[in-house]
Amino acid sequence: MATDASSSRARALAAARAAFAEHGFHGTRLQDVAAAAGLRHPTLLYHFGSKEGLYAAVIEEAFADWAAETERAISTGLRGFDQVAALVEAGYRFLVAHADFVRIWRHEALAGGGRLEDAVVAFIRPFVARAIEFLETEVAAGRLRAHAPAELLQVAYATLMTYVSEARFRARLLDEEPLAEDVLAGHRAALIALLRAALEPAAARR
Repeated sequence: MATDASSSRARALAAARAAFAEHGFHGTRLQDVAAAAGLRHPTLLYHFGSKEGLYAAVIEEAFADWAAETERAISTGLRGFDQVAALVEAGYRFLVAHADFVRIWRHEALAGGGRLEDAVVAFIRPFVARAIEFLETEVAAGRLRAHAPAELLQVAYATLMTYVSEARFRARLLDEEPLAEDVLAGHRAALIALLRAALEPAAARR
């Protein structure tokens, strides 16, 4: 019975992610989510209570995956630019695997961000503080060039988010599949090369 419940919950979350990504919060109907998940409407309410509860569960699931991906990159013990590159690669892995979350966040941004903003800030703030501390430590140790850590983080974050959220537009513009592994690898390598040129001390590249 527990397996059936967890299976129906997982199906509901998958259907909800797709619906919220396509239609936003206000454009999504619980009846449609239930139908896409092969569930009855009351079953959806049993698991999540309301549309707001379902939306929160979708976001919480994405945040948990994001935290796990970031922790794996941090736990390697790398220093200097190698750690920066590992975190960029972790960001690509998470965002490509969670393209629906990126589109949900874009819907929120266009709508003013109120529904997700507090949760996102609360979740991301510790990671940002930890990243800034790491970057400042690496600059002080001479393993990275002096820079503005907060600005660096926003530039990298915006680049990754935009690449995934604008994948459809890029596909039409350049006649390529942006999320195909070879195209994705090229974009990832280009961003890492730009960051390396800006951050890695000249002595480290000899």
